Amino acid sequence: MRFLLAISLAAFIYTPVISAQEAEAVEAIPKTPETEPTLDCEEAITVFQDVSRFGRKKRAAENMTKQHAEMALEGWRLADMEIYIENGDLEGFFLSYIRAVACPVEAEN
Repeated sequence: MRFLLAISLAAFIYTPVISAQEAEAVEAIPKTPETEPTLDCEEAITVFQDVSRFGRKKRAAENMTKQHAEMALEGWRLADMEIYIENGDLEGFFLSYIRAVACPVEAEN
């Protein structure tokens, strides 16, 4: 139980750091009204972080941190994490990420 609490805590502590880095990167880009797209829409993705029998206690948090870092480089931020337990054994985590995207432009008829 402590292990799951530690992983959950680590995931939520790490998330604001990613958001702060994204905010600094966005502020550094010069914006003009002609080139600035409206980022009112979001897209989401959910990935499964598998936890092998041999890596449950030692590598689960490390692998999750690497996954968060890789997704942050592509502009994703953690939205939710669900723990997957089967037959009383930790099998992995479902990690949901979101990012802002430009809304699709509707064709005028």
